[in-house]
Amino acid sequence: EDEGFIKEDEKPLPSNERQRKIWLLFEYPESSQAARVVAIISVFVILLSIVIFCLETLPEFKHYKVFNTTTNGTKIEEDEVPDITDPFFLIETLCIIWFTFELIVRFLACPNKFNFFRDVMNIIDIIAIIPYFITLATVVAEEEDTLNLPRAPVSPQDKSTNQAMSLAILRVIRLVRVFRIFKLSRHSKGLQILGRTLKASMRELGLLIFFL
Repeated sequence: EDEGFIKEDEKPLPSNERQRKIWLLFEYPESSQAARVVAIISVFVILLSIVIFCLETLPEFKHYKVFNTTTNGTKIEEDEVPDITDPFFLIETLCIIWFTFELIVRFLACPNKFNFFRDVMNIIDIIAIIPYFITLATVVAEEEDTLNLPRAPVSPQDKSTNQAMSLAILRVIRLVRVFRIFKLSRHSKGLQILGRTLKASMRELGLLIFFL
């Protein structure tokens, strides 16, 4: 470490020539023109997913449902489950397809499969795509309810509890999607330095948050 600059550890390359080319293509943007194009596409998709996430929180883009209740008549609540035909959900699906493809290709081409899952950036990549698949499962489950497919009878109380739990999970998932902004640190030295600074100052930050 010299004058505030972090010296990066040399990472081993795959011994197989084809794997090495793919690894350089997705991991080292400066290695070739094609790798630079892949990095630009990746940054664009990350930014697009972040913009979609922000737009979904605006009131004019939210969806609402009318619920019939026996005590208070009807009530209107925000629909936490996205519609499968919603443009935002479709764009989100395209972004996740790219993230998943990129993650799988990098895993298959990486020189060490064990170290791959120990890398912080790869953990962030996995966390960034998991919420979508949980949301997708919720969407499919709701579609089945809409189609009135046969299933075991559920009491109104259990149904209400399940709905409340599903809504709580979806709200947490929505917060987890914020982690996608950290995917940009793979392509930004400034964000990498910021991340290491925050990691080194975690104790002081914890004390600050405690006293606030």
